[in-house]
Amino acid sequence: MFGSFHSMTPLETRKRLLVAESDLLRVQLSEDGERLKSAWDRSAVRARFWSGLVASLAVLMTGLSALRQNTSGDASKHASWGGRFLQGASLISTLWLSWKRARGGSS
Repeated sequence: MFGSFHSMTPLETRKRLLVAESDLLRVQLSEDGERLKSAWDRSAVRARFWSGLVASLAVLMTGLSALRQNTSGDASKHASWGGRFLQGASLISTLWLSWKRARGGSS
């Protein structure tokens, strides 16, 4: 192949150079696509993490708000410790399930 360069016309030489350049650009495009896919996958993992964290914080704030509202009235002064324990256990259970879902576990 290299010995035939002397007998090629300038047009044939240019054609071969363009084909070689096209092959190089195709490989570069493929590599760029793989890097883009990898970056997209990493972004998706980060987005799932943050959405799970925000959901867990929303559940926590709702639970704390509900507990605070229950303790602000006169009836709460006489509330049994068992009722408060059940409320706390319910809140912890909700948070645990929310956290497991955000981490990708089954509930």
